[in-house]
Amino acid sequence: MVSSSRSAGSTSGVNKSNNGPSRTCYCGVIAPLKISTSEKNPGRRYFWCRYWPDEVEDCGYLEWYDGEVSPWYKELLFEVMAKKKKSIRHGKGNPHHGEISLMDLVRVVIGLLVILVVMVGILMWMVYKG
Repeated sequence: MVSSSRSAGSTSGVNKSNNGPSRTCYCGVIAPLKISTSEKNPGRRYFWCRYWPDEVEDCGYLEWYDGEVSPWYKELLFEVMAKKKKSIRHGKGNPHHGEISLMDLVRVVIGLLVILVVMVGILMWMVYKG
């Protein structure tokens, strides 16, 4: 996520939207509310220009929604994020991990049939040739 230190004041009040609070950035578009996963500001919510990091269109708008988190909370968030990364790496984040889809099974069966047909063809060629 964004770990930039740039900040700006609000250009308007909180906009009401179906996705929660938002602000309008300097570009005049809705600046969505995001959650930081940076080491410096883990768990902090912020508004930012949706065009970041496009240097041509990014207006540089970033506004923190809430204050800095305590060192204890930062440590807790890092532990949770590390466990999440570890579980995803080991497939625990995927509820279908270890399952074979029907399409995968069909592909395997078709592949085995092709191999079988080729092997039978080779055997028949060897028998009729000799």
